[in-house]
Order: sequence, then C-alpha cells, then structure tokens
Amino acid sequence: MADQIYTTLKNSKLMEGVSENSLRLLADSGRLRLLKGRFGRVDRKELSERLFLIISGEVRMVHSAPDGQECIMGKVSAGEFFCLSSFVSGHGCSGEMVSAGTTEVCFWPNEKIRGILEHEVSFQKNLLQLMACQVEQEREMRTLARCCKADTKVAAYLLHKIKNGVNCSRCGAVHVDVRPIGMTAQELGIARETFTRSLQRLLHREGIAYHRGIVKIANIGFLEDVLEEDDCQCRCG
Repeated sequence: MADQIYTTLKNSKLMEGVSENSLRLLADSGRLRLLKGRFGRVDRKELSERLFLIISGEVRMVHSAPDGQECIMGKVSAGEFFCLSSFVSGHGCSGEMVSAGTTEVCFWPNEKIRGILEHEVSFQKNLLQLMACQVEQEREMRTLARCCKADTKVAAYLLHKIKNGVNCSRCGAVHVDVRPIGMTAQELGIARETFTRSLQRLLHREGIAYHRGIVKIANIGFLEDVLEEDDCQCRCG
C-alpha cells in the first residue's frame, strides 16, 4: 500500500523536487479510502481538514447553486491533489467532492502534511503554482455558471476548453471532446437536453460541426461573436 502511494506521490506535480525522505514519510503516513461507484461523497468539513491525493479514478468538485442545481466547479484525476485552497488558507472548503466512478483516494490531516513538508522549498513553490491554476479554473467555471443564455454558456465553455487546452486538439480546425455529454451539461449547470439543443443551434448557424461528442470549430471568432450577442459578463478569452 505504501509503495503505491509513494509512486503516485513521486509522479505528482505537487511533489516535484521534494526529498526522498519526505516522500517516504508521506507514503507511510497516508491513509487509503475507496469510494465505490458514482456519487461517493466527501463532505465540506472533512475536505477542510485533510489534503487528498487521487490514486485512481476521478473526482469532481460540486457546488450547489441558489436554485439547488449542482454545478461541477473542477475535476481532479489520478495523481492530482484536491482542495489545495483550503489547505493553504485554513478556511473551509466551498463545495463537496463527488467520485465519478470507483475511485481510490489517499489523505492526510493538514497538520501532518505541514509537519513533514515545512522545510521543503520545492513543495511550497509547487503548491502556490498549482493553487493559482485551480483558483483560476474555478473562477472561470463560476463565471460560466452565471451566463444568461444556454447558447452563450456553451460557446463560453468551448472557448474555456480551447484556452486551457483541455480535451481539445488542433488539426486545421480545433476539436473539443465534450463526452460524456451528461457530465458536461452538469458541469455547466444545465440539462443534457438543453446542452444538446444549444449545440444543434450553433451547428445550424454553421459555426461548428458536431458528431458523437466531438465539436469541431473552424473559426474561433464565431464563438466570440456569440458571446458579444449577450450582455452577461461571461467573457473567457
């Protein structure tokens, strides 16, 4: 068990440059938990007190909107740490962690991590860099959640993915993978059917091509024009 944790730690961006001794201490003191199936949850209180590392699978950070709709504010995959902002600030986590399938996580009390890594300069630098990236991504997703119209929200989401190079490739045109459709719709805080209809409307305007969960954008300027048609402040460029 400790060897599996050690290997994941050693390959994580947060632990780049951390000494061998510290990595071994972390591996020996980490505790594993299996979240079975979809929708296994870790509540806000526990997230605020511990730092989590995803060993296998994927989890999502969900936030409840005023209307009760749950929006996905971030995704964390194997080898990545979760809830860095609470670890640094000492404030409570603003959402809950939900597993996307059977997921294995490792966790440490925040004080244990600080005690082991307090003299590791590389860890401090890596932590600030990764936290800044996560905060920026959450800020953009919160902005998306406030978009007034579904078509505007979808256009802003595609621009967000292109900007960050997530699930997209460039072969002449830009291709964005929005599968699984239901999960992407939840990430935007809209129904799956609404998301699909928005894609169809953008398709009919000849701004995108869409087939089996892959969106092809030949002209990114079209998506920017869609944003300009609405007066909400969902600018992701």
